[in-house]
Amino acid sequence: MDRIYTNHCHGERRIHIEIDENEIEDLLDDLAGVDAPKAFTSTKDLLRILRESSSAFADDRSRDAQEATS
Repeated sequence: MDRIYTNHCHGERRIHIEIDENEIEDLLDDLAGVDAPKAFTSTKDLLRILRESSSAFADDRSRDAQEATS
């Protein structure tokens, strides 16, 4: 997570974090102990995004490998 941007505008305060592909599984491992039924909606959303991204990137790697051998 080398790039982290913050927005300090009134009413729009937020952070933007770029997560490298190789960091996703580490984050999922760290968050594995989160009690999903009791988790905040934002935590559930983050987990969903990380899981979907992990799956999509795995598909991308498979396609890349197939293209490399074609």
